[in-house]
Amino acid sequence: MASQPEDKRANEIRRAMHEIRCELDDDVSQIKQSASTLTDWQYYIRHYPWACVGAAAAFGFLIVPRKLKVSNPYTDELLKLAKKKRLVINKADDDDEVKAGVVKTAFTFISGLAMRAAVAQVAQHLTSILNQDQGSRNHAGASDQTEASAPAAPSPYTKHFDRRF
Repeated sequence: MASQPEDKRANEIRRAMHEIRCELDDDVSQIKQSASTLTDWQYYIRHYPWACVGAAAAFGFLIVPRKLKVSNPYTDELLKLAKKKRLVINKADDDDEVKAGVVKTAFTFISGLAMRAAVAQVAQHLTSILNQDQGSRNHAGASDQTEASAPAAPSPYTKHFDRRF
């Protein structure tokens, strides 16, 4: 009779262990799902957008360096700043160099435009002169051909400007 209560007790233990194993499988799958959610940055953006904006602003504030304090260059202050390694020397010429750089850049740009316009104007003028010269020679050549059957001599400019590229 002692074996029946032991068998009954062993069966209860087996059943309890089986339930624990099933619960462990569910718990592991829940932990796995929770871990994947915790590592997904898009989840936080979707569910907590304002907190993400605040965190990004705080992070940006922390990584931007602070503005350097500029003071008058007295000897004792210079020594203090030199010891702190925060010594800043401002030159009045820096602003002039920046302005000169802007003026130089603007002048270079405008002079380049002017040169291109001048070259285009000269090329157009030369083309019109050469076209007029060719037109008068072709017209004179046509009247000569009707009077005399000798071929007209080609213009020296015709060879050069009639090339097709």
